[in-house]
Order: sequence, then structure tokens, then C-alpha cells
Amino acid sequence: MNKPVYTPATLAAGNFKKYHWPELNRLHLTFGDIEPVLNTLARSGEIDCQLLGHSYAGVPIQRLSIGRGPRNILAWTQMHGDEATATAAVLDWLHWLNSGADTGLPADWKQRVSIHIIPMLNPDGAAQCTRHNAQGIDINRDALGLQTPEGAILMSQAQLLEPEVAFNLHDQNAYYSVGETAHPSTIAFLAPAFNTEKQVDDARYRAKQLIACMQEAIRHWLPNEVARYDDTYSKRCFGDNIAALSISTILIESGAGWDDPHRQTARKMNVVALHSALAALLDGSYRNYTPKDYYHIPENREDGFCDLKIEALTVPGRHLFVADMAINIDRHSGEARIAAIGDLCVMQGFKTLRQPALQLCPRKGFAITGPMTLDDSEYLQLMREGVGYFYGDANELNIQTTLPVLVVSAPLPELPMPGDQACLLLSKPDSAPHLAILNGQPVEF
Repeated sequence: MNKPVYTPATLAAGNFKKYHWPELNRLHLTFGDIEPVLNTLARSGEIDCQLLGHSYAGVPIQRLSIGRGPRNILAWTQMHGDEATATAAVLDWLHWLNSGADTGLPADWKQRVSIHIIPMLNPDGAAQCTRHNAQGIDINRDALGLQTPEGAILMSQAQLLEPEVAFNLHDQNAYYSVGETAHPSTIAFLAPAFNTEKQVDDARYRAKQLIACMQEAIRHWLPNEVARYDDTYSKRCFGDNIAALSISTILIESGAGWDDPHRQTARKMNVVALHSALAALLDGSYRNYTPKDYYHIPENREDGFCDLKIEALTVPGRHLFVADMAINIDRHSGEARIAAIGDLCVMQGFKTLRQPALQLCPRKGFAITGPMTLDDSEYLQLMREGVGYFYGDANELNIQTTLPVLVVSAPLPELPMPGDQACLLLSKPDSAPHLAILNGQPVEF
């Protein structure tokens, strides 16, 4: 089958640096971060900004619209307050669409379609960097109950606009892989089911075609890092319920990439994917794809990655054993914890520590019995002596070192367990420690 050449995708990628909002290159975004951008876009003559209502805590929820055509497209972001990647992406996209630059779209596209975007549906969750809203409710589990003002706003917009296509834009955790490969899932797509039988009506069929089209478009930049999300029906979720309105609903999950803590690769690929879908809708080229192309996209695999993988670590105890260890670092709090211990051959590390005959040292704490100052040299000397953490009154410890320090109230067991904070000492057999894992970061000394 001859597939179209993705000139719009090439233009979207090529113009990203010029039209993206650099101030939104952050680990997390709140309403205060995006409000100046919203105001700038609203002042342009081509973008209409409409107040749809307010969050539970009273923060404005706005809709930005461009185009005056009869065919509606709806997108929303940050339904989960701690998932901000696509919020920046849709504002980048609007900036470019409104710039007058060549977008590769037909000259009359604004007379043919109307694009409606709700950036940051959950500003209260964004303010606290939490998944749920100020009521403690996961908005994406409120599509039936509609007890959240944010969920009620979204459902009313879907019913009012009756869009042909709806984009449900999220972030996924960093540890999905693309099937059984050693590639992280930087972008994952889904055409959600609208019933337990996973039936396919015309709208869902088109969603699968559009996803195949978008995946093909971004493959030039992400040849191996695109996956397909599980389509198990979820009765309470918005994507599934909006799909039940005969709307072609598309979930895009932004994930991690190599050396990309702010997920800027996923941000850029959201722009490319959204723009490719718009172009394909306008010229009808999405019809060149079939559900077979959609199912050819590898499935997302959970726990395919960890932040740091230590391979073949000898662990002391009643019996010596050899195991891998996975450590994950919370991308918002920065706290590192042990995720798993054992045979982790099916898991990749964004960073991998491989050293022959590496041995875990039993945990040994230093008792804080009075005021003390801890600088780099003192800390490194204590680690050479096997001290990996401190216990007692943390207020007595004056931390002057630049290295992470673990302080707890009481001594820890000698062997760490999954869920424990990742502060470890490692050595060669019958040798003093020479390597530390301090809050998930390797430090040689």
C-alpha cells in the first residue's frame, strides 16, 4: 500500500523549536505557569478563549479554539494534575497554527474545521502535583457520576460540540517498554473500547486508522519508541464513555525517553502526531490505513524499565545469593526507592551498573548522639568505613555535604527490601566499600 508523504509532520517537527514555549520546559506545570501563555494566545485575533467554568477550588477552566469550520476536534490535557507534558504540547501547536507560517495544511483549513482545546482540565491537581482533584477524586473515573465540576465540564463539551475526533492526552509512568524490546515507550496510543465486548463502530474504526497514521508519521523521529496501550474497557473512564458517543476517541500517553527528564521528546511528538492527524482528516489520507496497521503497533509492557538497574549483585545474609536490583526515582519528589530484587532479565535500566563481582555491603548506620557537622570529606570517610546512613535526631545533624544523606529515626535492618530508600554501599569481595548508591545515584569514592 502506498502511504502518503508526511509533509505536515515534517513541518511540525521542523518548526517546533521556533514555536514552542521555552518557559514551559519544566518537570511540572501549574495554572500559574501557563496563564501568561493562555493570555498571549487569547489576545490574537484568530484564537477564541472561552471560560467554561471553574475547578472545585475556583480556578478558571478555559477552552482555546481556532478555526470556524463545521467539523469539530476536541482535545483536553492534564485531567490528572501531575501529567503535564501534553499541556505544553497543545499550546505549542496552537502557537504554530496561529503564526501564519506554512503548516502544510490546505489554505482553507480554518473554514473546514474548528479545533477546541481544554488545557489543564485539573488545575487544582496541578497545583498540588497530584493525580486527583481538590475533592480527592480521580476525574478520569468520574465519567458516570459526574460529581467533579471538571468532569461535568468535559462531558458537557463533548455533548455540545459533538466532535468527530477527541484527543485524551495523558502522561504514563516512565517504566513502560515497547513490547519485549529494550526501548522505552515514549508515546503510546489507544483507541478505547466503548463496551466490554470491544466492538468496533465507524468512529472507533476511524480512531484506529488515525492512530496508525500518526504512528507512521512520528516513526521518523521515534522509530522504536511507540507503543499501543491495552484496550480493556473501563466503565467509569472518560475516553471509553466519549467513545460511546460515536466520537473517534484517541488516547495519547506521553512517556519517558533517554536522558529526557522533562519529556520534551514526547512533547514534540505530541505536536507532530496531532498535526498529522489533522492533516489526514482534512485530506482523507487516514483511509489508507486499516485496523491491521493499528494492531501492528507493539503493546505497552508494564515494568519493562527502571531508572537504575544493578546487575548480578552478590547479596550477603544467611546464604549468599546473586540478584539484580531495580531502583526507581520519583520524577516529582526526587526520592529513590528499591523497586525490585531478583532475576530482572526482562527489565531494562535507563542507567545500568555492571561491575564484575560487585557485592552489597550490609547496611550500617551512624548514631547521632549530639550536634555534628557532615561535610564531603567526613561523609566519604564514613562510607569507606561502611556507614551508609544516619539515625537519631535529624536536627542535630548539620549537613554540609553536597551528596544525598539518608537520616532515619532508628537503625535499619542489614538487608534492604523493595520499597526501601535507595541508599546502598557496594564493594568488591573482601574489600572496603568503593561505590555508593545515594538516593539512586552512583557515587564512586
